[in-house]
Amino acid sequence: MQDDTSRSPTYVAFMTRDDVIARLKALEPQIRAHGVAALYLYGSYARDEAGPDSDIDLLADFDEGRDADIMDFLAPYEALEKAFPGIEIGFSTRDRLVPVYRPSIESSAVRVF
Repeated sequence: MQDDTSRSPTYVAFMTRDDVIARLKALEPQIRAHGVAALYLYGSYARDEAGPDSDIDLLADFDEGRDADIMDFLAPYEALEKAFPGIEIGFSTRDRLVPVYRPSIESSAVRVF
């Protein structure tokens, strides 16, 4: 019987909320360089209920008064994808959240930095 690491070259061992937060904090300087003032983890990883098919849901607050452009999203997103190979990343801002879900997301989100 083969272990799960033989499935694909992008396999990532299961991670806990604390594992994800530690890896995100290591990326803080790189993410802040693109105007992200605060980063929050929400969803199954924030609740520490993630399974093998879970994505990592992130909410970013950009520097006040900054009009974030596509590069402000793309550069941090690419860094996140590299840091979490094989795991889908959901990356949004507050005003881009689905309005009906926004209060629940904001109340359950865990601040990373």
